[in-house]
Formats: sequence, C-alpha cells, structure tokens
Amino acid sequence: MPGLPRLVIYATTRRLNTFREIRAKAPKAGFRVKLIGYEAAARRMRLPAGSAIFTDFERMSPPWLEVAAALRARAAGSGAPVLNDPSRFLPRGALLRALGRAGINRFGCWLPVLGERPERFPCFLRTGWAHRGVIGDLLHSAEAAQAALEAALEAGHTLSDLLFVEYAGLAREDGIFRKRAAYGLRDEVIPALTVSQRHWVAKSGEVGLASAAQYGADAGEMTDYPHADTVRRVMALAGQSFGRVDFGLTAEGVAVFELNTNPYIRFGTGHPDPQRAGTQREIEARLMASLARLAAEGTGAEAPRLAGAFGWRGRLRLTPKMP
Repeated sequence: MPGLPRLVIYATTRRLNTFREIRAKAPKAGFRVKLIGYEAAARRMRLPAGSAIFTDFERMSPPWLEVAAALRARAAGSGAPVLNDPSRFLPRGALLRALGRAGINRFGCWLPVLGERPERFPCFLRTGWAHRGVIGDLLHSAEAAQAALEAALEAGHTLSDLLFVEYAGLAREDGIFRKRAAYGLRDEVIPALTVSQRHWVAKSGEVGLASAAQYGADAGEMTDYPHADTVRRVMALAGQSFGRVDFGLTAEGVAVFELNTNPYIRFGTGHPDPQRAGTQREIEARLMASLARLAAEGTGAEAPRLAGAFGWRGRLRLTPKMP
C-alpha cells in the first residue's frame, strides 16, 4: 500500500467522513487516499505529497476559504494535479444567478440581504450554506414570503444566509419526484444515482418508489448520458473541476439545484432491484478508475512546503481575519 499513488482529499474536519468509503476501496483500485482537514493541514510544515482535491467550500467561512486557497496554491506548485479552487467558489445564490444568466436555469433566485423579494410564485425560503436545505413549505404569495422570512430571522437564521428560490416545477414521473445527479471530474462526467421521493424536496430517496422501467432507463443512460454537456457547463461556470451536480427535469428542461464539492459517496449494492444494483456497481467502477488515474498523475511530486504561507515559520496563526 505505501507504494501506491496517493490522492489527498481536503475537507473540513467534521466532514472528512464523506470520503471514507472511497479511502477504504482505493487500494483495490490501485491508489491510496489521504484525508486531511484544513485546520490540521494549515498547521503543518509540509502538505502531503500527491494529487489533491479541495472540497467542502459550502461549509466554510470566507476567512477559511482564504486559508484553503493558500493551501491550494502551495499544492498546485508541486506540479501534481489539483482539483477545485476555493478562491473561485460561488456560493449557492451566486451560482443560481450565474446559471440563470447562462440560460441553464429558468427559475428565479432572490437575496433578502440585498433587499430582494420573490417576484414569481410558488417559491421557497432556504439557507445558502452547509446544505441545510429548505425552511418550511412552498410559498404562494408575497405576504407568505415575508412572513416566512421574519419567522426565519426570529428563529436565529441570518439575513446573509437566506435566499428565496422559485420552485422549478419538477415533472412528476409516474406520480413521484426524481432528482438526478452526476459527478464532474475534470472533463469526465459520471452519472450518479437518481433518487425518488414523494415529497417535492427529493433528497435522500425512498426505496420501492421507482419502477423497474425507471431503473432500466437509468441504467441505459450510463452508456449515453444525455446531460453530460449541461454538467460540464455547470462545472465551468462554477470554476471547479470536481463535485456532484444535482438537478431535476421540468417541462422547460433541466433545473440545476447545486454543485456539491463534498458529496457523500457511498457504494452500497444491496438494492432489491438488479438493474439498480448494477448501475451502482458501474458508477463505483467508473468513479474509482477516474480517481486512480488522477492519483497516478501525481506520482513523484514533492510534498509542498508551507513556509511563509500564513505567518512565522509557515504556521497558521489565528487572528480576527482567520477565526
């Protein structure tokens, strides 16, 4: 195992668990994974050698994004491939606006911190950071939206973290909502599992809702994925090279919800439907093979030095700028 190419994955300390299954299965795929939190990395004299992926920007404050950007610059200087750039990260509201301007999305997004209020309904109120999701249910009027905003502020949410999003009107497929997803890894697009749910906020999925025909259609898309160009456009607009794009289908086309730079990746194959289980195995094989190629490209690169990156002797000193 020590002789295998190494892939270094950075995340916030509490969210390193999202890649633990990748780390466990990496040796069988011909590489090894080093998981490291930003807090620990910033206090080292050298960063681990190898190809790297920087993740979890959605959970980081601006000062810590600056720390991550400094770490990324040193990692990139080693000559090994480095995926994702915290200095170019677009928060959820900014990304949704960019997707709208590019014509990818056709639903609105309004930021209360700028004094904006929804102009079309129904919409919903949600938080922007940390994947905490929707607050309450769909809102059908300006009065309901204002009441929801006031209630959220009273409950302790901050104005800068709230946004109104127009409901995209996901098409019901055989009476259920289905959320699609795909991994972007450099120029490659790898379909992820589609989840099916009764509620319009399709997130984790419910076993047994989708039909065999729907699972068969998902399996068929693995060979000719119809949304690959959209995923590539989203990754380019977001300025990142690794992550999972979550989206749905509407009467007007694709509706992109987010780019998750730190997706929770699990490869369970215990699903009762054989086509679904087969799709899971193919996703795992393709993703692990791509990560193995990425790790191999960093072979021989030196461990990046951190001297002078933050302060005296290259060590991070906590200041008001870096809480």
